[in-house]
Amino acid sequence: MFVQHQLHFTPGPVPVRDEVQYAMHDLQYHKTADFTKVHREVNSCLQNIIGTNTPIIIGPGSGTTGAEISMRGLVPFLSNVLVLVQGRFSSRWAELGRMFGHNVMSLKSPWGTYTSIDDLRSALDEYTFQSIWITHTETSTAITVPLKDYCDIIRSVSPDTLIIVDAVSSIGIETINMTEFGIDCLFTASQKGLACPPGACILALSERAIDKASMYAEESMIFPSMVHDVPGMLSASMNHTSFFTPPLPILSSLQKSCKSILANASHFETLHLQSESIKAMIQNINGCTATGNARGVTAIHHNNAKLIIKSLLEQGIVVAPGQDDWNDTVFRIGHMVQYSQSELHTLHKALISICGRR
Repeated sequence: MFVQHQLHFTPGPVPVRDEVQYAMHDLQYHKTADFTKVHREVNSCLQNIIGTNTPIIIGPGSGTTGAEISMRGLVPFLSNVLVLVQGRFSSRWAELGRMFGHNVMSLKSPWGTYTSIDDLRSALDEYTFQSIWITHTETSTAITVPLKDYCDIIRSVSPDTLIIVDAVSSIGIETINMTEFGIDCLFTASQKGLACPPGACILALSERAIDKASMYAEESMIFPSMVHDVPGMLSASMNHTSFFTPPLPILSSLQKSCKSILANASHFETLHLQSESIKAMIQNINGCTATGNARGVTAIHHNNAKLIIKSLLEQGIVVAPGQDDWNDTVFRIGHMVQYSQSELHTLHKALISICGRR
């Protein structure tokens, strides 16, 4: 299925299909009508996947680039910001908010869990926030939060608060509909569930968020940026042009990959079944415990996690290490794209050879 020397079960960057790799060679000069056509098609595909009819911003960078653009353009000076923290990446957004000088409150949950609805409601009842930051899937812990439930509570209790969602590890994998959920800003990247190489950050804003970004920029309520100017990026997107030189090869790969996702009616169900199969497989491996409800990544607890990672690599299989609190006792298997039965069997066989059966 994937042409490479190693078999990657990593939670991003993911293995890229041949046809998506080949599409990168179809490089369009960004000042031509051909580029406009590609941009228009990618924009439409992403709108369908994200669940919005507002323009999509595509720029060079990573998921963290998208987070910084969102923090810069949608969070005015000295804002009260609530960040739901359940792992390494969600804690990064709290740190980012403090870097911009905001009043950041972190609602933390233990690794491997997520914020309860009651705790979220209590925070909203007690404090007023200009924005709330939610990481849909926390890659470090393999936890997917109940995003729609969170959004429903926020809209009910604190309707003026902007809902900003990190969908880096959930888009194209988990169920998400920006308009239906009431999300104001969603940022993601090309190298995970969208099954493309890294290099592009992707943002979608609600109409309300678009209005606020324009107002904040006009009234000098945010730090200015030449490159990450949200109104300018939105204007370029609406005209299907580039604000600055775009990640052209990634746009071509997104065109191919996103069309493939939308054409496959069973895409999301297949990823769900694959996830369940992998988690069940791990439970039969000696010393391993699979945790996390995410469809795109599984955290495996084992006392010799680092040795397992090393042993798998010797067999040509790449998995991800644990992070921070779980650095020594966890390895992570990414399954954000569809693998063949042969590839899954190879992983299973390798783990049994290292750990044995339960």
